[in-house]
Amino acid sequence: MGEIRLFQICYEGDLTVEVSRAMRRLGAEPNFDQSWHVWLTDSRHAAPLLRWMRAYVGADARLLVACTHFSRARDFLLVRHSLTPGADYGELHEALDRLGTVLDLPFESTFVIRSDDRTDVRTLGAALSELCPDESLMITGISHDWAYCNSGISRMHVVDERIAPPEFRRF
Repeated sequence: MGEIRLFQICYEGDLTVEVSRAMRRLGAEPNFDQSWHVWLTDSRHAAPLLRWMRAYVGADARLLVACTHFSRARDFLLVRHSLTPGADYGELHEALDRLGTVLDLPFESTFVIRSDDRTDVRTLGAALSELCPDESLMITGISHDWAYCNSGISRMHVVDERIAPPEFRRF
């Protein structure tokens, strides 16, 4: 029997019946505010999964799919917080900037960070949640296998250590 991989799916947009049905077809389980995780075979990758999901999300929705990485040797950190109206997330966002390079992505509450900090995610999450105004925070390590879409345009992370800011390929 083959290995399996855990993918994290983060969605920003109107939660529709189509999105819910697509998550159910995947066998995805909710684990945070408009976020799910799903176990798939190790032959699966983020970009094709995102491409399949794109058919079920609204034109103005934002979607990120990332393969989780359970060790401290992770490639990136994925951080997501809720969006409580009127809440000030400034202190949390400053702390994220101190963790490493926050990639410029078109999300309001989802962040991918390239960080050399190898603290386990449970400890990082506890510290960051102290700065989160609504104490609703998700943090996980992810591998280099991730992709996102915004307004129907999809991009996947391209692995190239020679490139200082990460490069994305449109697909």
